[in-house]
Amino acid sequence: MAAWQFIIVLVPRDWAVEADFDPSCLYESDGYETEITWKNRQPTTNFKDLLSTILPPSETWSDTLLCWGNEKENDIQVGYENNSVKDIQIRLALHTQFMPLIGKLIEVANELNCVLFFPELRLISNATERQLMESIQMSCAARFVTDPRKCLDDLKNET
Repeated sequence: MAAWQFIIVLVPRDWAVEADFDPSCLYESDGYETEITWKNRQPTTNFKDLLSTILPPSETWSDTLLCWGNEKENDIQVGYENNSVKDIQIRLALHTQFMPLIGKLIEVANELNCVLFFPELRLISNATERQLMESIQMSCAARFVTDPRKCLDDLKNET
């Protein structure tokens, strides 16, 4: 992942409601894992078509991964195994013209009955443009795009 990319993960709304929108169980010692959210839950059968309204399908390097867009900029990656979704991750490149994707992303998330998980912020929220934009503004990627040197200095000081 590039410093200018912001990660959004779609998780099923019913899982988020059951978990009281608490993402703590998704974190492991080395990061986060959302496969549990999709266990016994799957998106509608037209999810590939819906994701194609956000970004065009693209080549994949794995038989367990479906891809849209360009991994160096804006992209969608779906972990997919045995005809089951395991993860839906969207990366927005904040140094590009990503704003036209926002409305489509929210529309598709709601159509798939999903909410937004922001791993960096340890936050799960309903899929609204306002929440997405507020989360983007709080991100390290936004700080990096605005002032790369300051962002890197701040990260260095945190360690």
